[in-house]
Amino acid sequence: MSPVNSTSNSRDRLAKQSGIPRRCNCGEEVGRFTSKTVKNLGRLFHSGPMGSEKGKTHLFKWTDKSVVEEIEDFQDLFDVLLIDNSEFQKSMRACETILKRHESRIEKM
Repeated sequence: MSPVNSTSNSRDRLAKQSGIPRRCNCGEEVGRFTSKTVKNLGRLFHSGPMGSEKGKTHLFKWTDKSVVEEIEDFQDLFDVLLIDNSEFQKSMRACETILKRHESRIEKM
């Protein structure tokens, strides 16, 4: 893979990051800031060191949207854990049944 494609893929991956961003599309750390515009006064956002000065090259993301994504990601993980736990409990019940059967056989010997 050429370095250009590798950089492109890294940017795509960072641009699509879900939840609270950690790195800008350029690879620099992201900071959290407060909007001072009339339209979004006091609204929090995450931005790379260059902000949105150079268009979509650098990261800009509203914090409230990031937090909603974090919650949705957590909910997805929680749902998977519930399913895994249910499957584990079924397996444990099956093991207990087999164990009781073996114990019964041992007692008969």
